[in-house]
Amino acid sequence: MTYLPLSYLLSSRAKIDIIRILLSKQNFSGRKIAVLSSTNPNSNKKALDFLIETGLVRRELIGNSFLYNINEKHFLYEPIAALFKEEEKIANKIMKLACTFIEESAPKTIAGFISYHKNDIELTFIAHSFPAGELADIVYEKTGLKIFIKVVDILSIDSKSIENYEDRFYFWNNYKSIQKIVNSKNIIQTFFNF
Repeated sequence: MTYLPLSYLLSSRAKIDIIRILLSKQNFSGRKIAVLSSTNPNSNKKALDFLIETGLVRRELIGNSFLYNINEKHFLYEPIAALFKEEEKIANKIMKLACTFIEESAPKTIAGFISYHKNDIELTFIAHSFPAGELADIVYEKTGLKIFIKVVDILSIDSKSIENYEDRFYFWNNYKSIQKIVNSKNIIQTFFNF
């Protein structure tokens, strides 16, 4: 079998993560890519070097640091961008389903975040209680995808642990609102009728 360019470009999780990050058309430092990526720094370094060699990723020295961005003139840019757009549509559909579910079945949910964990799309909810199985069934029924749902009890979160959620992509509530709620136990007690 002949291996064509996509076989090489998409042959590792690190490469896929980096391409996904850079398709936002922003410049990122290697350190920021490592933070946003779900793979280890060595894999990221090798993947970045490989993607630079192929010409899909460009590296520029700006000030004292290297910044990376996607090369929109690369011959595979358009098909790769289309592939990741399709992936984004699926994630958006899952977020819309989750929002509708929260409004109807779990209105006291403080926040919802989407991320990718191994082979799963992972939804994390900050709530006092959340019917995770019910939502997973709805998403599977509507999309055919099995998702992983994690529920973090609002009562176990403090202002230090809430920092873990600052850079996550949220679809329900925002970081500042979450911080206000966490910093005011009175709001939590009123909200959950304790």
